Amino acid sequence: MKKEVVQPIRTHKIFKPQEEWKGIIAIYLYLAGMGAGSFIIGTLIHWSGVALNPLPNSTIRLFNDSLNLSELPLFWGPILVAMGAPFLILDLGIKWRFMYACLNPKTSWVSRGFIILSTFILLGLAFLAKSILPFNWLHAESFFWSIVEAIAFVFAIGTALYTGILLKATKSVPLWNTKLLPILFLMSALSTGSMAILLSTLGTGLLSYESRTLELLKGTEQILVLIEGVILFLFLLRNYKTMEQAKHSVRLLLSGEKKWIFWGGIVLLGFIFPILLENISSYYPENLILIYASGIALLCGGFFLRLGVLSAGIKDQIPMKRLIEVQYGIGLMERTGLRGERFYHSEKNKKIYP
Repeated sequence: MKKEVVQPIRTHKIFKPQEEWKGIIAIYLYLAGMGAGSFIIGTLIHWSGVALNPLPNSTIRLFNDSLNLSELPLFWGPILVAMGAPFLILDLGIKWRFMYACLNPKTSWVSRGFIILSTFILLGLAFLAKSILPFNWLHAESFFWSIVEAIAFVFAIGTALYTGILLKATKSVPLWNTKLLPILFLMSALSTGSMAILLSTLGTGLLSYESRTLELLKGTEQILVLIEGVILFLFLLRNYKTMEQAKHSVRLLLSGEKKWIFWGGIVLLGFIFPILLENISSYYPENLILIYASGIALLCGGFFLRLGVLSAGIKDQIPMKRLIEVQYGIGLMERTGLRGERFYHSEKNKKIYP
């Protein structure tokens, strides 16, 4: 009598998105990117010498001095970055954890980012003060201020790129570990930054609507959105053709549980609505509601881009490595540059920071 051979049941791998980095980190990445992008665009407008056409209400009196606020919409980016930084601190948790992560620039991208962001915030705020404060010594055109402006511009680019590099440094998530991610976040920072300047210009009423600055911003923003769309397509295509975890991350965005973020938040709000509404607004130049609607849609799309990339990330870890990390917290200590056996105490602290 022949023995019946029982074939083993083949099961498909179940990939679950990471749950360590959630919406609070998306807010940080979003504010940091948009703030840096707006400063980059504002500085380029300043260097180009485009007329701002300030309105009479762009100057206010303070202690017998006049504050010129006409350049405020161009250089308020460092304020956004400063607003976004606490969200990273809150997610890192207790103070000593944050301090340890920030004091290891040789091994921790959190520490390098702290240096980049802090430098940009300080230099950016200094240049913002130079633009609006009435003191004559601030407005003197000198080699010193040219150097400060150039360094702030470089660190603004570094801040926009860092929002993607921070994720790319997490080697265990294939979707993030690609050179296209920092470039994608840079283009998104520039597009949302230009729109933030446009909306702040219209909202504050400091510049004339017929200003060349607004026309330049509208044209620049549309080009940046198109470039961002191409890079997003290449980013998804590249990940779909690589590791299984990265391919499943793309599926999550296109047809899985994250599809509402991708199609509704990223594609519809971030690309289709802004381009459509801005083209319609060209036929109705006096209707500012269309500009505001397209701007709000684009800014929401920038946030959903970061939220989608974060929420669709799937960790690539072999079982033994995962077991070791759970037991001893080795993965966390390697990525943060921390050393010590007592750092990893509970499930609550199991987060991965590059």
